[in-house]
Amino acid sequence: MIYDALHTSSGHLVITEHEPSPDEHVLSDALATLRSFPELRADARASAALDELCRHLDPAARAKSRRLARAAYLVNASLDLDAVLGHALDLAVEIMSAERGFLILREGHFVAAPRNATARPNALGPPQALVDHALDTGEAIFTSDALTDPRWHDLPSPTTGDARSIACVPLRIRERTIGVVYLDSSSRPNLFAPCDREMLEAFAYNAALAIENARLFEDERDRVARISSLQQFQTRILEAIANGVITLSPHREITTFNRAAETTFGIKSEAMNGKAAFALAAVIPEFPELLETFFESGAVALRAEVDATRHDGTPLVLEMRLSPLESPEGKGVAMIVTDVTKQRGLEIAHEVQVEKATRVEASFSRYLAPHVVKSLMNDPASIKLGGERSRATMFFADIRGFTSLASRLPAERVVEILNTYFDEAVKIVFAHDGMLDKFYGDGLMAVFGPPRVRGDDASRAVAAAIALHDVVTRLRERLDYTLEISIGLATGDVVAGHFGSAQRMDYTVIGDAVNLASGLQSAAPAGAIYCDEATIAAAGNITRRSHRLAARIKGREDLVPTYAIFPDESKTPI
Repeated sequence: MIYDALHTSSGHLVITEHEPSPDEHVLSDALATLRSFPELRADARASAALDELCRHLDPAARAKSRRLARAAYLVNASLDLDAVLGHALDLAVEIMSAERGFLILREGHFVAAPRNATARPNALGPPQALVDHALDTGEAIFTSDALTDPRWHDLPSPTTGDARSIACVPLRIRERTIGVVYLDSSSRPNLFAPCDREMLEAFAYNAALAIENARLFEDERDRVARISSLQQFQTRILEAIANGVITLSPHREITTFNRAAETTFGIKSEAMNGKAAFALAAVIPEFPELLETFFESGAVALRAEVDATRHDGTPLVLEMRLSPLESPEGKGVAMIVTDVTKQRGLEIAHEVQVEKATRVEASFSRYLAPHVVKSLMNDPASIKLGGERSRATMFFADIRGFTSLASRLPAERVVEILNTYFDEAVKIVFAHDGMLDKFYGDGLMAVFGPPRVRGDDASRAVAAAIALHDVVTRLRERLDYTLEISIGLATGDVVAGHFGSAQRMDYTVIGDAVNLASGLQSAAPAGAIYCDEATIAAAGNITRRSHRLAARIKGREDLVPTYAIFPDESKTPI
């Protein structure tokens, strides 16, 4: 039987065949007769000549050569690696009439193709020593009878098993051996004629090319699949990002316009992708200038806040960050777009509110104690009726002869004098960390202590009293009028807090020290500061000399031990 053609149909190999012609029978018989003469086989030249005749004239050999050539074409017609391996081995086994075949790749890929599995049910796999030898040397191995071949006597056992005819042909790509094709038969010695060996080596070369092409195609397919998977992953990531992402190619075309960008601008990505970068100027007027600045500055990184407009005309404030996007074609641009419109609006509203609160605080601070105003601003509900006991130095100051002054001068002039005096008095109280409690007529009351009691409250109160006397002396030139004041200081326990009603309350202090300080101020002559013993003891060193005396205070039966300080020593009555 002679195989005439090979082709594939529905993915399966189909081999067509026909009977040899009479002439082909005669030629085959003649060549067989020549092969039977031992003398010809013993003579090397005669044997080589006979092999050459067989290769060119033997119809079976020529048919086998045609089939192998056709098989090589079919093997190369596929790019699926498993299909190529299977087809190559099936064809080699079938055409060479082998009982078994194995195709082994160097990295471990293994394909087996037994033609008659029932004939050798317990047969071993291919001899590993022969396979390793072919892989290491790249040389084909053929044997007519492995049982008597002396080449295998030194190899480790077991080697060839029951195989007699063996062909182990390397699959080579240039200088590289990628695997072997192994064929054998246990029943037929001399299965592989010399011409078969040459054809098998040629077939192995073509099969190696087909395997390499299929493997490269498989690698490329895997690479494309990985790229596609990465692109899908990147798309999912871009869609999940809350900020807008816009990318430009090195040719300055829009290549990415993610979902957040669609939401920000009210434009679908289909309407932007592929367009020139300057299409963004329709929604970001400053974009052309921004892009030019980015490249002129070295295309490293750029951050800017720009005004923009949604597609429907809604104004936007955007924060844009531009970064270089390297690619084989050149340098593109990746832009992160953050809509900060609401945030900027809240910031502006907050600034307005802070400015308004500052104005309110400044205005109320003219009427209320600063710490009360702060409490109101921070927590309006924190202001409640009630007080706390604490130590305080009370401060009372009054203009002497004010009733006479008010009767002799126009009211406007009196108001001018009072306001000038109080302005300076309040500055001094605040400069010494005192709390202005209230104005009463031409007098003022201040507290040194609550709501933040400190160890030097008394000394600051005395220093403030001396400073106020000094200021009043200097005011005489400004006002063109001689003012004289007296001050009373007393230190003791008081209750400080909010007093009044839920509708109207004041922050003040109540206690004996308050009454005593008021009485000492009333008893003090013009230009004097009267202090009780507790104040002098708590104040420590005083810059002016004090004089001990006993004062009669309204509402008290006994004389009160008092210390008098005269800032202007020339007015000391003692």
